[in-house]
Amino acid sequence: MLLKKKILKAIENFNEIRVPEAKAELIEFKDKKFLVKFSGYMCYTCGVYDYFEDLVIELENLGVKSKIEEYKRFNDYFLVEYQMSQKENLSLK
Repeated sequence: MLLKKKILKAIENFNEIRVPEAKAELIEFKDKKFLVKFSGYMCYTCGVYDYFEDLVIELENLGVKSKIEEYKRFNDYFLVEYQMSQKENLSLK
């Protein structure tokens, strides 16, 4: 499975369990980084980082090693940038 498809599948798996409380959407995929928008009814003051980490776990379940690089909060959503590990550089499309 190509890497982008794995990311989309991980997001789909994440959303199956967590929507409408938290919804993830791939915004950008470039090189070894990708940007995900998180929105929904999640608590914005406590535990929101757990949702970002849950996506890392969904990715790991599909063989994609990644980590959270940074995140930014906007009025009603977060943008989270993920970085893939070096060995994930094999098939980026």
